[in-house]
Parts: sequence; C-alpha cells; structure tokens
Amino acid sequence: PVRARWRPAQSCCRAPMDKWTKEAVELLRDVEKAAWLPPAQPEKVLTVVSKIVDLYRRGDELQKADGFDGTLPSSVMGPRVYMLTLARLQRCLLAYLRCRMERIEALRWDVAGILPEENKAMLSENEIGYAERYNELLVEFQQAYDLELTRDYQPPEDLYVRVNVLQTIGQFIGPESGQALDLKRGDHTVLRRGDIEHLIRQGLIEHSR
Repeated sequence: PVRARWRPAQSCCRAPMDKWTKEAVELLRDVEKAAWLPPAQPEKVLTVVSKIVDLYRRGDELQKADGFDGTLPSSVMGPRVYMLTLARLQRCLLAYLRCRMERIEALRWDVAGILPEENKAMLSENEIGYAERYNELLVEFQQAYDLELTRDYQPPEDLYVRVNVLQTIGQFIGPESGQALDLKRGDHTVLRRGDIEHLIRQGLIEHSR
C-alpha cells in the first residue's frame, strides 16, 4: 500500500480551528440559550462524530508516514494537534448529550409523569426512548417501595392548600388520600397537598392567594 509522506506540523494543521469545532460549539450554545431544550439536531451530532473519526485518521496517518520521528517535537506536533482537537470535540459532544439527558430527567420529576407532547417534540427518537425508560424505572422503584418521590420537594407548611383549577382535569384518585377527586376548570377548593402537588408543577392548577 502507498504510505503518506510525513509533513511538518505547520503544513498539516493549517486549517482554522473553527473548521473542526464549529458544529460542536453551536450545539452547546443552542442548549445554553434554550428555556428547556432546543430541537434535537441528529445531523449536526453525526457531523461532529464524523469529524472525530477524520481527526483520528489524519493523526494516525501522520504517525505512519515515512520520515516520522516520534522523538522530534516537529514530528509529533501535527498528530498532537489532531488528537487534542479530537479530545475537545469528544468533551463538547458528551457535555451536550449529558446536558440534554439531565434536563429530560429534571422535567420528569417536575411534571411527576410522562413528558408533555410539546416537550417530546424537541427530542430525538433515542431521547424519547430514554425518557420513556427513565419514567418506567422511576415508577417501578416507587411502586416496589411504596414511595412517591416526586412529591413535596420542599417540606410542606400545611397538609391542605387552597387552589384554583386552571384546566379541567376530570376524575382521578388522590395519591395521598386515596379519595376520588373531580376537578374542573374554574374550581376553587381546598385539597391535600400530596394529592395535587404534581398538578401544580404541571401548571394545571395554582395556589390560591
């Protein structure tokens, strides 16, 4: 097979840094600006992955090129730049993916149930699968130990709260009292905090002042 000839570092790494990092930085900036999450961009993620693969290939070719001497700084600088850029892209991509996962998890706790459709519309297919599986595991754990972990983030001052119903909810069983409840839009009532805490976090009802 034809082997590449070694070239000095300044010639092999002449491409501007933003050629390699542009998409990764854009992904992070989009997440930082979003109120919750920006729409998933799988094509841009795949672009970053392909650049990581390309950087590895280029660095590997330089080290296998005729005339390469790993003891000379001028020889190792080129592969080193490629590998450092590769590592930076990996960190950026992992930070982006982990941030999205953490926000998906946090919203599951806030709504105390399946994610709303408007939020699911922002997710990729893999993220939707992750959210559904995370919800299943949380439900299984709570049922196994008879716990309601998504209730009472802060110690309640009173067991009962006065609330206004903003959207018709219909009939359901209060998870704390076990009583049958029927809430319609416009209702003003007093209920056990543990029965409606999740509805408050979903924005379906609000505390009455």
